[in-house]
Amino acid sequence: MNVRFDKIENKIKELLASYLESSGHPELEKHGEITGATNLVSDFTLDSFQVMEFLMEMEEAFDIMIDMNNLSNAHTVNELAKVVASLLKK
Repeated sequence: MNVRFDKIENKIKELLASYLESSGHPELEKHGEITGATNLVSDFTLDSFQVMEFLMEMEEAFDIMIDMNNLSNAHTVNELAKVVASLLKK
């Protein structure tokens, strides 16, 4: 893993923590630290609307457009970071 990927993953962790905190999501305290293996749906029980809101925040933060087809297998912070990294290379 390279430094740039680590920065992307860390930024997604920060964005997720901020999103969960601002929305008063109860699982943030229960789950504890957000890691690369953190799953947005199973760890935080985000519904599809919440996932879309969070993805829009990611798009804004990284100045990218995420095609929903790219997200079919991206459920964890690490998998999201891979999607973002691939989009930033283009």
